Amino acid sequence: MNILIIGQGIAGSCLAWELKRRGAEFTVADRPVAETASRVAAGLVNPLTGRAFRPGWRQEECLSAAEAFYPETERELGGSWWQKTPIFRELETEDQLEVWQERQTAPESCAYAGPLFPWPEHWEGRGKAAYTRGSAVLHVENMVTAMRRFFMEQGRFVEADVSPADIRPDADGLFHWNGRTFSHIVWCTGWEAGLHPDMSPLKGRPSKGTILDLDLKELDWHAGILHFGHWLVHNGSFWRFGATYAWAWDAPGIPEAPAVQELMLDLVKRYSGNMDVIRARAAVRPIIRRSQPVAGPIPGLDGQFVFSGLGSKGVTTSPWSAAQLAGHLVCGTDLPPDLLPAALWK
Repeated sequence: MNILIIGQGIAGSCLAWELKRRGAEFTVADRPVAETASRVAAGLVNPLTGRAFRPGWRQEECLSAAEAFYPETERELGGSWWQKTPIFRELETEDQLEVWQERQTAPESCAYAGPLFPWPEHWEGRGKAAYTRGSAVLHVENMVTAMRRFFMEQGRFVEADVSPADIRPDADGLFHWNGRTFSHIVWCTGWEAGLHPDMSPLKGRPSKGTILDLDLKELDWHAGILHFGHWLVHNGSFWRFGATYAWAWDAPGIPEAPAVQELMLDLVKRYSGNMDVIRARAAVRPIIRRSQPVAGPIPGLDGQFVFSGLGSKGVTTSPWSAAQLAGHLVCGTDLPPDLLPAALWK
């Protein structure tokens, strides 16, 4: 067995790590570093999402896997990118407050829905700040950069832009690329997987997001993530603020002026101190079925698999999903039906 992983965002990185843990042979191929969803992502783990503040898809399994996976990568790679930290969510209306109070007593959410707090100095929050337990932030770019370096040093990484036409299958069910032979191909190319001529059902509804890296000079507060429709999270020496959602775009990796303006207008309503914009960044999220991951064999393409659709919840769902796919590839274990892409072809 020798597996070719195409794409090294959070999906490809988590899958490669899980294959490494199982002793499998694999190669990761990815383009030169560019603005991708994994590198631009906020990296938030939010256990109560949406307007109804409900737990996410397979949340208990996914949170448990994430809380073990990311610290393990830190220990083995000698980095720091995982931080357990609360979210302070803005409850602006009486209806939102009422729903949150319901979540404080509901069995599936009471472990996460905490008390209400005032907003920090220099922050003009509306209503109350709802304390969310079980949340975290992963500085995704730091992790995938460290993994790229690690796999490169191991001789398991090739910098290349791989297209479907570059993969040559043979009569024995093997694949040839770059002078090497592989038993399986796994496409971890994010929203671009849907551009593959045989994977158009994976196109979904990708969304371009823009974020800002900021120096907020008077906001001397690092007790958690501020969530008010947009989010604000501290990232070492600066603040990261975003993100917008755009369903059409011209250039996927280039911030557009209307998105930057939307963010700035929202920020100045709440932050009363001085600020500097360090840079704006943008990338496209792969959203296929409400940010629920897709991992499994591609119908009609024997030996080829996909791992995509992480959307805005990839930090939470990627480790568990990667472990399921790695177990299937290496040990032949069955994949959970709700991960399989086959339903998208019906």
